[in-house]
Amino acid sequence: MLPPMPDPDGESPGPAPDPPYLPFAAYAQPSRLAAPAPSWTRAYELPSARKVVSAGLQLALGSNVALRRASIYIGLLSLGAFGPAAILLLIGLARLLNDPATAGTLTGDNPTLILFEQPELAGPLTLLYVVGIVGIILLIAISIDAEAIAISLLGGSASESPVRLTDAVARARQTFWRLFWSGLLVGLTSALISFVIALPFLRPYDTNQGISFIATMVATLAVSPFAFAATGIVLGDAGAIETLRRSVRLFRARPRIALVVTLFTLVTSAIQTLALGSGADLVFRVADFFHLGEGGAALILPGILVLAFIVAFGSLTFTIAAIVAAPQVSAFLGLTFYSAGLDRARTPAGGPPRRVRWVSIPMSIVMVTLGLVVVLGIPAIASFKPRAASPLLAFLLDSAADGGAQITALGIAASVEDPADDVRGPAGAPWLDILLGDAGWLPSVPTWLMAEFRCGTPGVTCSSGGSDDAAFGGGAVLYLQRMAAGPETVPAGHIAEWGPTFAVQGEAHLSALTDLQFSGATQVYLTRRQSTTLELIRLQGGAGALADRSTDARSRWIGTDLITIVPGGELLDLPEFWDVYAGERTSSTSATSLDTLRPDDGAALLPFVGAPMFFALPSFEP
Repeated sequence: MLPPMPDPDGESPGPAPDPPYLPFAAYAQPSRLAAPAPSWTRAYELPSARKVVSAGLQLALGSNVALRRASIYIGLLSLGAFGPAAILLLIGLARLLNDPATAGTLTGDNPTLILFEQPELAGPLTLLYVVGIVGIILLIAISIDAEAIAISLLGGSASESPVRLTDAVARARQTFWRLFWSGLLVGLTSALISFVIALPFLRPYDTNQGISFIATMVATLAVSPFAFAATGIVLGDAGAIETLRRSVRLFRARPRIALVVTLFTLVTSAIQTLALGSGADLVFRVADFFHLGEGGAALILPGILVLAFIVAFGSLTFTIAAIVAAPQVSAFLGLTFYSAGLDRARTPAGGPPRRVRWVSIPMSIVMVTLGLVVVLGIPAIASFKPRAASPLLAFLLDSAADGGAQITALGIAASVEDPADDVRGPAGAPWLDILLGDAGWLPSVPTWLMAEFRCGTPGVTCSSGGSDDAAFGGGAVLYLQRMAAGPETVPAGHIAEWGPTFAVQGEAHLSALTDLQFSGATQVYLTRRQSTTLELIRLQGGAGALADRSTDARSRWIGTDLITIVPGGELLDLPEFWDVYAGERTSSTSATSLDTLRPDDGAALLPFVGAPMFFALPSFEP
């Protein structure tokens, strides 16, 4: 019972009522557990809006020893949660960065292209993704525990009846799900408000960080009435929904205090983001200094650094949680005089220390499972052998960058390597020796790519009748073939030709009896060099033989790479099969030397199904 309260009319004082929270009766009834000293009856000082932050920081400073121990505990928990993912990531990065081409893609503007250049990485990256997501979920759970532990330690210190770390951990387990659901409701509300505010200013493919920051800040201020939700659960023992209602009542009583508490949360969040960014930058700099990826020994020091960073991250998360919670605890106790929720986990005075499981059973199971998955997944990642990057995609990326745009790919790279010095015919013809072929298609041809293939541009070849840009309105199919030597090395008097051959469903296929080098194809697009003149011709199967057809296709030589772009309007459908061809004639009728990607001229063409589709994205950079 509280001391007798004087009657305002001057009559004899009577016993004061026993309200749940003083002075606003905002929370549940106090705990009925036996306690030698009912600390929750103590009248706490209510700091003003100007002093609530300094009062909270003073409370945190007075609880320094207990908070430091708890921060180490949270740091070690974080290591167990995200350490396996960090180890797997380090090994994977070291393996990928050891290959120059793969390293170039990972450090480029669009590292996701690695999935198209190295489709074999899908399995290891999926494993890494799953382990990382589970680790992040565990970190979120640990952050909820950290908030509850910090509030418990601060509340115990403010009530002059300190709470042991074991009691704070026990209180965190008791209130975990209530904190989770209340935090989820507040977070969803804040996210919805932020989205509504930023929606009128959103632009496709454009991220305006200034608008996002302002929207987030306004949304955070909008949920200021819920500033006391966490303390209401840990100290007041309220439910997830009830604590929100009671927090609103406290906000109405002292709105300026709640607003200051919320603004302080924004400031500390910015400090945390800056600290984490600086720490991550330090990790990357040290990893670069020790040449991560150049041998297994180079993993040791970066690995130790990353694991130490995870522990520091966990400790920092707890420290920030304690600093953020301190003004909230001071204001809550000054408004309610209530901290009896701690009694549910407090060890009785003089009693033996509470036994607590430092790592909960569900979390222990998940951590052990993560460790086993990492041990089993390391061989799969360590044994990965990078393949050559797609040259066609590399060409499109460079062209898009020159045009101020972006390009992305969907599908598995179709690049195929061909053995060197395998020309069928007289030896010593490197201009006929195919080293690699690649294929893909564009549902829409961007203007910057058409500029790369404009007729009359040096290196670009068109048909003798010219070419119309409008023919590419329905998309295009692209082919690239890399030769051992360029067209300028062809001897005088020889007729050399290069280009793709492919089969489209519904068109007549060429027979190996009449055209061995084109067997199985329905269309052939050749860039032919006769004397010093280059011309692009189109051959199509029909009536058992090749027939010349007009075409708007174009080709371009870039060093030893020949890129041919075929308009979709000239095809009934996308190709089913494809190949690239190089041949030489001493007359206009017979081929004396040739090379294809196929090991045998009469073998089946390569499957085109699954070849990557390239999407051109506009750039909105100022």
